[in-house]
Amino acid sequence: MFNLCLLLQMNWNPLNLTVLICSLPIIFLCLFKILAHKNSKVSLYMYWLILLSNLVIVQVILIDIGITKAYPLLLLFYMPYQFLCPVLFTAFAYAYIERTEVFKKYRGYFLIPFIIFFALYAFLKVNVVLEYSLLSMKTAAKIGAEWDENSAVVLSLLAALWNYNLIKNYEKSIGSLPYQVVVKKTKWLKKMYLSMVFLSILWVLVILGIKAIDSWSGHAPYYPLWLLFIGFYYCFYFLGVTHLKEVDNRKLIQKNKLKFMNENFQISALRNIFSSNELLSIHESQHHVTEILSYFATSLFDKKNQDGVIWDITKNCIAQLGLEDCVIYIWNDTKNVLQQKAAYGSKDNGDKKVLSPIEIPLGKGIVGIVAQTRKWELVNNLENDRRYIIDDDKRNSELTVPIVFEDQLIGVLDSENSNKDFFNEKHVLLFQLIAKLTATKLAQLNKQSLFELTDDNAYYKELLKWFEKEKPYLNPYLNLLIVSEYLNISGGYLSQIINKISGSNFSDFINVYRLNEAKEMLTGPSFSNYTILAIGLEAGFNSKSAFYTAFKKYTGITPSEYRNMHLVLS
Repeated sequence: MFNLCLLLQMNWNPLNLTVLICSLPIIFLCLFKILAHKNSKVSLYMYWLILLSNLVIVQVILIDIGITKAYPLLLLFYMPYQFLCPVLFTAFAYAYIERTEVFKKYRGYFLIPFIIFFALYAFLKVNVVLEYSLLSMKTAAKIGAEWDENSAVVLSLLAALWNYNLIKNYEKSIGSLPYQVVVKKTKWLKKMYLSMVFLSILWVLVILGIKAIDSWSGHAPYYPLWLLFIGFYYCFYFLGVTHLKEVDNRKLIQKNKLKFMNENFQISALRNIFSSNELLSIHESQHHVTEILSYFATSLFDKKNQDGVIWDITKNCIAQLGLEDCVIYIWNDTKNVLQQKAAYGSKDNGDKKVLSPIEIPLGKGIVGIVAQTRKWELVNNLENDRRYIIDDDKRNSELTVPIVFEDQLIGVLDSENSNKDFFNEKHVLLFQLIAKLTATKLAQLNKQSLFELTDDNAYYKELLKWFEKEKPYLNPYLNLLIVSEYLNISGGYLSQIINKISGSNFSDFINVYRLNEAKEMLTGPSFSNYTILAIGLEAGFNSKSAFYTAFKKYTGITPSEYRNMHLVLS
């Protein structure tokens, strides 16, 4: 049991008391929230971060007061929480932007310092129990103070750099679009991040001050720093709770929007490529972006290899975006060069061959620099740009975007134009989204995770709805191109949908609808005065022979026999 007299004799100076009194409420508040079991991952990471950060301060205060000298066994409960705090802040940042799967990939590296110092703390605790028989008290104190603190500062600053990179990558993850939607989210995260960086820098300055200024000794220089940290965590807690509630409310609104989007058949082709948040961002941009991306995604559906994918992308860039040329470079890891593998425009030699393909080393030219930095470049005037490498002809503007999947360089999507200032924000946005679509499709091919067509396909359902409501099959000139343009998908994808889901080709699929229409007319009293040919033409067939051939193929009898049979039955 604690001796009250002994406790009263300890170093209860006003600063110790102030720090302790300030930190204990936020500790209990976070503990209560964690035990409430009604938290999202983001909230949990935030509460644990605040809790453990304040426990670090409390542990040091208890040493300063002298409790651990009087009761050394208390040191058994001490933990190197300072090495968990940067990990928790990083986990919080990843969870906040909904990239927890990426954090899981790297968390083992972040936890290494904690594991090392957990083992060191265990050794020092054993040393205390054995009355410093393994290490002297002075050596143990130096390890605990110098190694511990300096390593924790280094880890905090490294985590700060990591989180800065995380935020910037997130903002650029889907082109210029995040600045319409994503920055609303990262603005708050940036404020928390900058505050943490500022406090970490102050921490470094206090350490340097202790080493440089003789009058600075003991814990005295740390008291203002600790109070600043505690103040930050109170702000973090209350602002965080309020902000995360707003985020949750916004998510409810987004769910309704996503529900509406799920009913939009054009979005369906993008669901396997982009996350829900990215889809929401795309949907909130101009409508033509969704339409163009939808066309690209459906056009890629039946492509089974890299060549098929990249040639299709370059062809559609020319056709859909009105470009003069489009080239895809693929990164050759063995040669350490970017190789021209697909091109439309003057570099197209026909039969899916690039005319005089060139190779560009990493860091050379605009293409090589974009591949090296993984950041897109838009050059409105190439005239004075020394980096520009002339290929088949000199042009005046260039847009280059990296193709990257899970931080791995796949290649570069590049387009040049003879006009200065040709490319705009729309091109940048679409190129980045197309680059992501390309990277994801190529990754799916590598993993052999192709998507099957089922009868709940949104395009197929939209096709059936269109045929039932508006009866476009009554038009004798209806063809694959007209239908694919209505659905805004490629003809090849439309053929695949019909073949695999309905089990028939496009012509037979339409004829079934026309035949059903003709059957109703042949047996309906309103059409009793119509000739057989007139009924066939009304149903959408363009000739008597086409009508008779199709009718007999599906019913086994002629239209006349079908009409007479039903007249007898009636």
